[in-house]
Amino acid sequence: MRKQTWLSVLVLLCLCAISLHAASGYSIESMQSDITITAEGHYDVHEQVSLYFHEPLHGFYRVLPTYYDIVDGSREDVYARISRIKASDTLQVSHGSTYVEIRLGSADRTVRGLQEYAISYRYDIGQDPYENYDEFYYNIVGEYWEQPIKQFSFSLQFPAPVDADMISFSRGVYGSTDAEGVSWKLSPDRMQITGETTALRPGEALTVRVQMPNGYFTERTDWQGRFRIVLLIVSALLIPLAWFTWSRYGKDKDLIVVPNHEPPRGMSPLDVGYIIDETLDPRDVTSMIFYWADRGCLTIVEEGKSFSFIRGKDPVDASSYERQLFKAFFAAGSNGVVRETDLKGSFFQAYQKLKTQVDAFYRGDRALASVKSRNKAVLIVLSMLLPAAGFALALTANYVGMSTGVLFALATGEGVLMVVLWHLLFRTWHIRKTFGKLFRILLMLIVGIVGCVVLMIGGLFVVGNSMDAVLVSAGVTAVTQLILSYFAVITRQRSAYGRSMLEQILGLREFIERVEIDELKRMIDKDPDYYYRILSFAIVLGLEKKWAKKFDSITIEPPSWYAGPHTMIHALAVSSMLSRCNSALTGSIAAPTNGAKGGHFGGSSFGGGGFSGGGFGGGGGGAW
Repeated sequence: MRKQTWLSVLVLLCLCAISLHAASGYSIESMQSDITITAEGHYDVHEQVSLYFHEPLHGFYRVLPTYYDIVDGSREDVYARISRIKASDTLQVSHGSTYVEIRLGSADRTVRGLQEYAISYRYDIGQDPYENYDEFYYNIVGEYWEQPIKQFSFSLQFPAPVDADMISFSRGVYGSTDAEGVSWKLSPDRMQITGETTALRPGEALTVRVQMPNGYFTERTDWQGRFRIVLLIVSALLIPLAWFTWSRYGKDKDLIVVPNHEPPRGMSPLDVGYIIDETLDPRDVTSMIFYWADRGCLTIVEEGKSFSFIRGKDPVDASSYERQLFKAFFAAGSNGVVRETDLKGSFFQAYQKLKTQVDAFYRGDRALASVKSRNKAVLIVLSMLLPAAGFALALTANYVGMSTGVLFALATGEGVLMVVLWHLLFRTWHIRKTFGKLFRILLMLIVGIVGCVVLMIGGLFVVGNSMDAVLVSAGVTAVTQLILSYFAVITRQRSAYGRSMLEQILGLREFIERVEIDELKRMIDKDPDYYYRILSFAIVLGLEKKWAKKFDSITIEPPSWYAGPHTMIHALAVSSMLSRCNSALTGSIAAPTNGAKGGHFGGSSFGGGGFSGGGFGGGGGGAW
């Protein structure tokens, strides 16, 4: 017996009702169905339908179910594949989650009178699931035709002789075992059944069941099972290969970090920020405001909750992109004054161009990573396409089609996302504490688990394979991509220049974090502006608050470049102002300008008969 899905039936009926222009606008004069069953168990179906249009309509449509809810708990639900669709008229095919709709005709024209339509397709339910016997159980006519079929005839061509005693027909509403009105005969060679039935009313189905001895259908090659093995082998080879590539071409030498109380020579905070993570972000740009202020290039004015900036002298000994940034900053305002609101939108494009200029500067002799290691990292990224393809084929190789491409795209997208996340994690890896590193590793493991779940859900949704096959394929793919993406990111080996610059930057960072108060007092005595000279670099390193706390017990001179309601004789007061200003600037700089039915199947026992509507195939059709 089968489980009736009334909700699915209702959905299909609604779909059919929408598709019809008018139920009484046509009639089905005759229908012929010729089905060739191949040795592998494919059903090649050819249907000819004669419709008489009593009023202007567009054409003919056919709905075929592809999902069958198997009541027998020992068997998996069946997802049929429909392919090789051809038609005698303009053809449009749409795929739902549980059906395929084949539509003939054109919305740009109408027809009247007697019209002949022909469609053909291959219907495949997969390997015969029974251990003791094979069978052909098929709804030659489904129960979802909306008009009576006045005349119906059929022929079934088998690849080998069948036993007449194992052939049964049923017609009527769903569940009927009556064969009244059905006449059929078996050819002398017992390989063809031909027949016809009296008129079929809407809701009536015609079902045939033919049982054969076990082995009647040729055993199919399970390409999906083979590709699951291939996926395991490829993954097992790619991971050590990626490790070897990293070890040979991408492994960085240990950094030698010596505390340094001076910023790296010839570098602005913008350069420091870029070298730290090889990208340019708003914080790198805002740190330049305080760098310029300390050098007398601008004055910061605070009024209420807003800030403005008054232009001073031009930067001295500045790079071309620093001069360009300074010029663009004040070009956003007027008469040498820029308010934070002036930067919204107008400064964004200049900021984007600056990224390109800085990227170009750190190329060639100043490249931060070796070219060879970059190329090897790209190869590892490209190798991630192999497990992505393996995942798709492990679930669809028996029926390669659109679902194969969907799963390949899903797995590829997940791999790209993992590369991006590892890249973001390692941008600042060398300045993270042990806890921060462990937290990020844990986060990536969670990402890997989520990725496995996403692939598993995608596999089940797109192809409906068994849970075990999907779980194994998704798990292997997700783990492989997580590891490969990790090696792809860390294989970018620092160049000699990049390593030297990073060591100097980390030396300054080490000094800011570990310097003692007594040493700071001696340095302030020698250079009263030392706090402000290092401030912009502390900002870009994310240490401005820690830098301020170092001066908690030290009185500093108020900054000459600040005008506002607050007294700046304490580092914490400066830090508070800096935080307000930085938040306002970061927000301004980063702101750019402005239906269907599934089948149902109950299965059968060897030696028993079927019932009307209980087989595969079926569906319905009509005019539109």
